[in-house]
Amino acid sequence: MEPGWIVKYEVVKSGKYDKIAKTYKGFKPWVEQGFIGTKEAPGKTRISTYFNRSDLDELSRLIDLLETKYVTDKEVVKLLGFEGKSPLHGTGRRKEILDGIIAMCESERIDFKYFEKGFKKVYLFVNKEQLLYFLETHIRCVDAWDRYSISYQDIYALEKKHNIKRVTITKTNYFYRFEDAEKYFNIPLYEIADFYSLDEALSILEFNRGTFSLLKEEEKLEPVYIKGKIFYPKYEIKNLKEKMKEIQKNYCTAQDVMAICNLNSIQYEKFTKFQTNTLARRALGSHSEIMFLLEEVYEYRKEIELRNEISRILNSEINPVKRLYRILKLKGISFSGECPYTEQEWYLYCEQKLTLTNGSKPVIKTLISQYIDCTYYLADLTLEGELYSLTSNDINLKLFNNSLSSSKQCLLYSFLLEFHAKINVTLSEKKEIKKTYNMTRIINPFLYESVEKPKETYDYWEYEEIYDYAKLMTHKHEAILDAERIISGTGEHNYYAPAWLYVLTHLGNAWRHGDVISFPRVGLEEVGSISLEELKKRDLTIDEANSIVNHIKRKDLTVNKTGALNRFNCPDNLILPLATAAVICTLIVKMRTSIISDDSNTSYNGIIDFGLQDNNVISKKAHNAFFKGIKRDDFKFKSLKMNRTVLVMMYMVLVRKGRGSAALEMAQRLRAHEDFESTNIYLVIPEEQLDELCQTLFNRKPFGYIPDLMATILLGDNNNNRDVRTHEIIAITNTLGGVYKLQATTGFINKTLSERQLVAEKILSMGIDKVSSLMFDLETNVLPSQDENFQCIVSPECQKPELDSCKDCPFSVPNFYAISSLVEGVKESVYEFVKEIEPSSFEGEKTRLMNCLYKDMDNLERAMQKFGQNEVFNFFENGEEEYNQLLNLLDEVQSRTSEDFEQYLTYSPIYLP
Repeated sequence: MEPGWIVKYEVVKSGKYDKIAKTYKGFKPWVEQGFIGTKEAPGKTRISTYFNRSDLDELSRLIDLLETKYVTDKEVVKLLGFEGKSPLHGTGRRKEILDGIIAMCESERIDFKYFEKGFKKVYLFVNKEQLLYFLETHIRCVDAWDRYSISYQDIYALEKKHNIKRVTITKTNYFYRFEDAEKYFNIPLYEIADFYSLDEALSILEFNRGTFSLLKEEEKLEPVYIKGKIFYPKYEIKNLKEKMKEIQKNYCTAQDVMAICNLNSIQYEKFTKFQTNTLARRALGSHSEIMFLLEEVYEYRKEIELRNEISRILNSEINPVKRLYRILKLKGISFSGECPYTEQEWYLYCEQKLTLTNGSKPVIKTLISQYIDCTYYLADLTLEGELYSLTSNDINLKLFNNSLSSSKQCLLYSFLLEFHAKINVTLSEKKEIKKTYNMTRIINPFLYESVEKPKETYDYWEYEEIYDYAKLMTHKHEAILDAERIISGTGEHNYYAPAWLYVLTHLGNAWRHGDVISFPRVGLEEVGSISLEELKKRDLTIDEANSIVNHIKRKDLTVNKTGALNRFNCPDNLILPLATAAVICTLIVKMRTSIISDDSNTSYNGIIDFGLQDNNVISKKAHNAFFKGIKRDDFKFKSLKMNRTVLVMMYMVLVRKGRGSAALEMAQRLRAHEDFESTNIYLVIPEEQLDELCQTLFNRKPFGYIPDLMATILLGDNNNNRDVRTHEIIAITNTLGGVYKLQATTGFINKTLSERQLVAEKILSMGIDKVSSLMFDLETNVLPSQDENFQCIVSPECQKPELDSCKDCPFSVPNFYAISSLVEGVKESVYEFVKEIEPSSFEGEKTRLMNCLYKDMDNLERAMQKFGQNEVFNFFENGEEEYNQLLNLLDEVQSRTSEDFEQYLTYSPIYLP
């Protein structure tokens, strides 16, 4: 037989394999389970069974290993604390326990051997040494309950709280690391009276379970488990309640700030911001991430109230001297009582200067403010004695240094000069010899060398870039979203719409910052009940935008610095964006102040607000938010720089068109630049842009028969065709009235119509170059006249000095602002006609009245054709209703007299149907 095989009887006889051979049922189970390989072969006398010798050896070693190093499943269950005589009885029960032990061994890295069909009737063997180590380092649940006198509920709660690992075998038999048990289960006995239950703690602190869990983490609040229930130390809960009261006493939310200070939004930089936590948010009843000190908020309210009251007094109509004294009292500025003479002379000086000043309102306000500050400095200087007792050095140190502006130093120096002269006269009269300060040693701020600022302008391409960027209607969406945040007082707002309007206004007007910032509210009735929600869905129509812009034009705006009349200009392609920005800004004011509109022509509040205390510049936040689309790191929009750019462009357009004297005169008039030197002015403006710039910067929309005739010539190509020219002259002659009809009338109207005909013939006979030149002069508004809103085409030599108004002169051309004068003319003509016309009147008088009436009505009709009926009706005090009342008066006269008065009309109106 092969050497690797051994016959069955030799296996039994050898004794080496007794643990295999002498088991229940002998070799059969081993063979069936595949532990031993067998085969049949002839023996000495018959067919015998042979076993694989190596299988026998391997099986012997396995049996020895299991017997010495491992414990059986029955022993394991006893070691693990399973009770009963046969814990593994029953297939289901055995599987549950054995699966649990296997899972435990796998999780704890304990070696085990599992036999699906059993090994000597044993299914599971576990490494004895490793199992015993596990039992040494772990404690069974029921043992833990007894050892630490703790309930199942308490242990379960502690498990969850500390994330304690549980080694589970079955639902009722599990272990904990002994180290964890000692640390977490070995808890002292508590006196329940010293604790609040969870529900009591929630009720006292007014928390729900969700927010309370956050509070526990932030405040390091440790629960105590008593009989399976959660408790918290009373002193900790009481401390938290006290903290909440302290927070409520000393802090507030953003909403509280707005309520206390009567604000619609917050300038966060005005306050110290503190981060809130769960306790603070519960105490303040807010989800806000920041809170503010109430002490700071109330101080700020005092500042606001003081500032508002000072502003109210400064802007009031009361005497400037009274304004000065009231504000000094409000601010608590006064002299010490140690210098009665100085106090008397200073206040006398202030009273005299304020009484004698004839400056504009802004100038007077500035002067009052400066005298208030100067009073403070002078009172501080004379705390211990009279001004005349001080040395020149004392005065120089306190008053003439960099902490005071040069303008205030000049005011103080002027007073010192007068005071010094007066005190010397007084001493001379009393023949007293006293030494006072030496005026010659006082620093004279009037002699300071002025530092000339560079006269910057934008290059033309920069102006064009800003212009093209600002006119984009894509700004509307961001402007509306930002406006909603301003109105609601929530979120970070950037004053986008005010910045948009601010830039657009600069582009068409050579205005100072102070004039731009005073941009008036627009009449929202011009566009109906518009809202931000509606603006999100649609753009303004062209008619609505024109109505908004014309509403602004009709206002009597004034230059802040000089008080002079200020006219508003808006280029045609900026009308829609500017009107949109103005409506959004007005809606912000309306929603924040409940002021619907302000149609007053004499006073208004500006709608451009950057959230600054004095709005003396565009805020950095608003600037950066609006210009984020201009991708240049070096770009910065400057009011004075743009102001000067527009002014220079006006100047250069006129110079390039050969109107040098008019250019300088206009520049000086627009900005009152005493130092406006043409030698310092230069911009590269492309030739092809001149005409467009003319329309952009100058156009006040002249209208009437003269511009219409010139437009006919410029738009046609008939200038060299004598036949066509002749027909044009005949047509205008027939329209204005033939020679026969002109001779049939008498008085002023005859002359007027005759001269209109001559003007028309003169214009129609001009060459295109001359007409272009004259049209340019009209569009740039450089032709002077006696009345502000008319231009004279024969200026500067007035042909009609005897007339009261340019509106009756055939050589005058009205612009948009002249509509007011035309309206008054129509009203006077209608009233005169109604009063004077009678059937018995002379024909010449009837002709005069009819011609005067129709001449004025014709001018008004042309204005309606040019600007729209509604726009012209706005110049009537009661709008269209008043206009219709005038027409009704004419109808009543017609009905009363039953006479056809039109037969007396000696010319056909140009524009009336």
